[in-house]
Amino acid sequence: MQQVARDRVRNVALVGHSKSGKTSLAEAMLLASGAISRLGRVEDGATVSDFDEEEHRHGHSIGASLLTLDWDGHRLHVLDTPGYADFEGEVVSAAAAADIAVVTVDAVAGIEGGTEAAWERLEQAGVRTRIFAITRTDREHADVQGVLEALRQRFGPRVVLAATLGQGERTRSLLDASDPALAAVREQLVEALAETDDALLERYLEGEDIAEADLRAALCSAVRTGQVFPAYPVCGLSGVGVSELLEALCEQGPPPASDEDTRAPALLQVVKTSSDPFVGHLSYVRVLRGTLTSGDRLHNQRSQADERAAHLFAMRGKEQVEVPALAAGDLGAIPRLSSTATGDILAAAGGLAEAAASVPALDFPAPTYRSALRPRSRDDLDRMSQALARMLEQDPTLAMERGVGGEIVLLTMGDVQASIAASRLQQEYGVAVDVEEPLVAYCETIRASVEAEYRHKKQTGGRGQFAHVVIRVEPLERDAGFEFAEHVTGGRVPRQYIPAVEHGVTEALAEGPLTRSRLVDLKVTLLDGSSHAVDSSEFAFKIAAAQALHQAVLEARPVLLEPVMRLHVEVPSDLVGDIANELNGRRGSVLSFDAGERVTSVEAFAPLAEVQRLAPQLRSLTHGRGRFRLEFDHLAEVPPQVQERILAKRQLAATPGA
Repeated sequence: MQQVARDRVRNVALVGHSKSGKTSLAEAMLLASGAISRLGRVEDGATVSDFDEEEHRHGHSIGASLLTLDWDGHRLHVLDTPGYADFEGEVVSAAAAADIAVVTVDAVAGIEGGTEAAWERLEQAGVRTRIFAITRTDREHADVQGVLEALRQRFGPRVVLAATLGQGERTRSLLDASDPALAAVREQLVEALAETDDALLERYLEGEDIAEADLRAALCSAVRTGQVFPAYPVCGLSGVGVSELLEALCEQGPPPASDEDTRAPALLQVVKTSSDPFVGHLSYVRVLRGTLTSGDRLHNQRSQADERAAHLFAMRGKEQVEVPALAAGDLGAIPRLSSTATGDILAAAGGLAEAAASVPALDFPAPTYRSALRPRSRDDLDRMSQALARMLEQDPTLAMERGVGGEIVLLTMGDVQASIAASRLQQEYGVAVDVEEPLVAYCETIRASVEAEYRHKKQTGGRGQFAHVVIRVEPLERDAGFEFAEHVTGGRVPRQYIPAVEHGVTEALAEGPLTRSRLVDLKVTLLDGSSHAVDSSEFAFKIAAAQALHQAVLEARPVLLEPVMRLHVEVPSDLVGDIANELNGRRGSVLSFDAGERVTSVEAFAPLAEVQRLAPQLRSLTHGRGRFRLEFDHLAEVPPQVQERILAKRQLAATPGA
């Protein structure tokens, strides 16, 4: 694969709602360019992009696929992204690598939740050049003009139709004024272009017939600067409009670098990491400047590790084409970088700190869907931590926590991602796990002050055990923790044993009487006791103190405390009522609304037990347009009826044969 001039490189992200035709369009682009000789179908699992077995099983993309193709002397690096919300992180990676975005919109379904989510990600990433592809134009009820009007209403008059459906596999450019039937829709395009250029606007207002060449130049400039968003009708299966879209990408898309950029020291960013069954760890990179040659050494500032780019690949789905070099603006892959993760900056020696600081970090969404991974065997448990660590390096939208009893809690964007993560653990690392809802980390406390006495006496022949304590327990304010005090008089409990009493109480706080959860927010005071000159010991007083605490807590009206999360929810303004009702039904309380023209931000409290798997429901209620994040805020008493259900469930689970 030969190098091309830097001004002829185009980095393109295909984004849009799930099943809006991205992968079919990518396949048609490969066919039109001659990169493949036969069109694969998504339904058959035969496309270049969707090569993963999980993608075949689910029938949609789950990872961004990099496709390299040539068209009219240009090199196009096309990133086909998943539209399913669980894999939004793949869109973040693609947007960081791309300078141009093609937003696919189904000609029948029109604007969907994934359309708007992708648009927001492109804006956040600063991708100015955006082109709409109105896809599946061969379907019954396809309405290109209706979709165009919806796009203009949602994204403004800068959205204009740049071509219309023609005969065969071609579309007709609206820059050509020869067809009177297209005069009205062409007028929208000319007017939008005129508003981007003062000289052109003056000619337009004077009624001058503007030449096609002038309009074409204006269109290129306006699209590159984000002043106009052209729309092209296409059909991946029939190939209609695909050539015109490729021509538009080459003509209107900005180059990622100039030839001068290739002469600087190499600097690159890892935008995605995957695991390949043959080469192992595979780091997808964008070369930001300089030229990386096979065999070059690079330094990773985050890990402070030196890496060697032993091989360099241009990618076409799972096909790896080895190349001698990657120059500024190129997208490619490097295998077996042992200390490098997604988002890392790699550079040749010299100026690394300054160069790395200038590269924006990748802004991945935080995972909120919580799943407990329960290994099926001891061997699975032994291998799971290392396997998960590798998966977390590859995907920044995965996170891991230690839960109740040391259980492993995997955080994902949703249930589908959790299921696929479990499947990959088994397929790639040989770790079999069951995916279940995690236990909630409850705490216990008391609501009354009581005194309790415990006498520990044991005689087993020889020296016995004796300790006697009288304690008082009383509740403290929430989040006060634990306090210990002693008011013993007359040496009833010798001074050398008082630390043992405190130690025994502290150890006993680990398991309360209700659910064996940690005891918090209480004060224990040692009031009295007695000892034996021979049989008393620190060990005996620890036992007595622990038993006295247990007895006291049972009498002090114990209650469960649950973690309450603060939620930051962003939803379409017309769906705020539905979201408020959903949160109320989950024992939540709305704190505030911040209403915008299209999106309203909602602040709320809700128990973790009710929202640790909220993501799919929120997505369903908002048709993919809602998003949220959550963080721990405080502990609160569990309502009595809810506490009864929790205790009954725990008792049932602990009953043999239940």
